[in-house]
Amino acid sequence: MTSQAVNAAAKTEPSRDDLLEILLRYNEATERLRSSHEALKGEVVRLRGELEEKNRELRRRQRLAMLGEMAAGMAHEIRNPLGGIMLCADMLRDDMAGSREALDILVRLESGVRILNRIVEDMLLFTRDLHVDAQPWLLADLVRSALDLASHDVRRSSLRVLISDWELDHWVRADGSLIIRSLLNLILNAAQAGETRPDASLRITAAPGHESNQVAIILEDTCGGIAAEDLDKIFDPFFTRRDKGTGLGLAIVHRTMEAHGGQIAAQNNRVGGATFTLTLPEAQRPDAPAAGDAGSTHAVCKER
Repeated sequence: MTSQAVNAAAKTEPSRDDLLEILLRYNEATERLRSSHEALKGEVVRLRGELEEKNRELRRRQRLAMLGEMAAGMAHEIRNPLGGIMLCADMLRDDMAGSREALDILVRLESGVRILNRIVEDMLLFTRDLHVDAQPWLLADLVRSALDLASHDVRRSSLRVLISDWELDHWVRADGSLIIRSLLNLILNAAQAGETRPDASLRITAAPGHESNQVAIILEDTCGGIAAEDLDKIFDPFFTRRDKGTGLGLAIVHRTMEAHGGQIAAQNNRVGGATFTLTLPEAQRPDAPAAGDAGSTHAVCKER
């Protein structure tokens, strides 16, 4: 090889710096490839989880649809005789006016029919998709409507319910019938829990929610509270500690609040009971708010 060829070969041989630069670029490309691979793997895991969740939701909806058909059939078969029983009870009431013992039996019969009817309604509501027709509502009106529906059970228990119009002077955006039913469920739960407590009380108030444009509805009772191990289960479907309960009431309330873009939380309080907090979207106060006796305080007490 001539001296010129040797010199040319020496000039084309990469230097140490060139090799280091090539190695650095190789490492950078490898790292980018590894990062892309990890990101792709993470995205695959996420999409797979999303698909599994959608499949679970689809299966859940299919099961609920089947349950809904069963519940609708059961409701028809059960409600017809229940209606007949209530009609007969109304007809017998006048005939039994002179017998205290007979009237007591009649009252228990009517109470049992109402319980069965609520169970049927809970089954129907739980198995159906919730369609929320949200409208502006004065919170005091919703609470009073629920109390009217619960008045019979509240009077039979020892529960004292306290509300103040000025504390409930908030407007919320809600489906009135669904929220009234949710409040009714919580009031009835308190009435049942307070049956053996002569000092049982339930106070219903409201306040601005933790998040902006939300209203918190607070139901604080003195009815014994919730077992610590049950606090994270009470909103699960079919969970109940009561012999006569279906375990659907609080699950329906939970679904209702989520359907409204709100939530419900439960905790034990310092006054020997439980506190349920429901949050709903705030609604703009209409130009002509509903008239009411603002500032008055009302109590629903057991008749003694």
